[in-house]
Amino acid sequence: MALAERFDVIVSMDSHLDVSLGGDDSIYPEELRIIVARTGAHSALRNITGGLSALGGSRPAGDAPDVIAVVPEAMLARHAMDVESKLPRSLRVSDQEESIASAVDFLAVTMGIEVYPSPPKTLLGLVRRTGRVGSWLLDVDVDYMQEMQRECYTRIINPGPGVLQSASHVLEFIRKSKPETITISEAKVAAIRDPGSAFSAFVDELRAAGYEVEERGVHASDAEVVRGISVCKEFYRTVSRRLMLEHMDSMMRGDMEGFQRDEAAAARKFFRARGYGQRQSPV
Repeated sequence: MALAERFDVIVSMDSHLDVSLGGDDSIYPEELRIIVARTGAHSALRNITGGLSALGGSRPAGDAPDVIAVVPEAMLARHAMDVESKLPRSLRVSDQEESIASAVDFLAVTMGIEVYPSPPKTLLGLVRRTGRVGSWLLDVDVDYMQEMQRECYTRIINPGPGVLQSASHVLEFIRKSKPETITISEAKVAAIRDPGSAFSAFVDELRAAGYEVEERGVHASDAEVVRGISVCKEFYRTVSRRLMLEHMDSMMRGDMEGFQRDEAAAARKFFRARGYGQRQSPV
């Protein structure tokens, strides 16, 4: 987030649209906050500039959004279907193309996030656009690439040929577009530490292209991350979602206080029972 404030545009490659608006992260134990924030990564990138351009001031009408989310079209369709399933039946649409268009329009108009479906579109279609801005950041979630599916935390099961992007196409885009800075996330610790992994081969290509590689925020073990992801999912499924339904009427009126109070109280009990949030300061 400190890096992104320097850039005019952020291009984020991912197999998922991480556009959860999230809630109050302070209800989560400190050691889980970076994990729970994964589902809102694109929202967070867009919010870095607070709805403004990186140079300050309101974004002029018709100007490109500050964040371009590059997502496979098949995964975009899954996202649209998931959104539809959570809507009241009266608001759902039966046509898949209309559903996708509605999701894309919502992200562009409401959140300022442009969706670029690749595949099937070529990544090289973005080269000219990135060449027109002063400085930009490329953010790569490794689960975007076919070769990394066994080396990431949220793999796509049996995606089929051509659904995900290839590492070679991502590298070709990087060589032609020359992003100033690249951030990489979601690689397993085992893949980072294995010199023979697809992840290591990808990083070696970046070094060969002239990039310096720096590690930050790598967890001690994959088991630690996998357990944290599981606990966060369980909390949402069994606690947050239930409380949202209970408070839906008041939340629709803009009153979040009751939900936030009950969620915070339930979170303390839930995470203590699973051994989180019990770190104590030295006496």
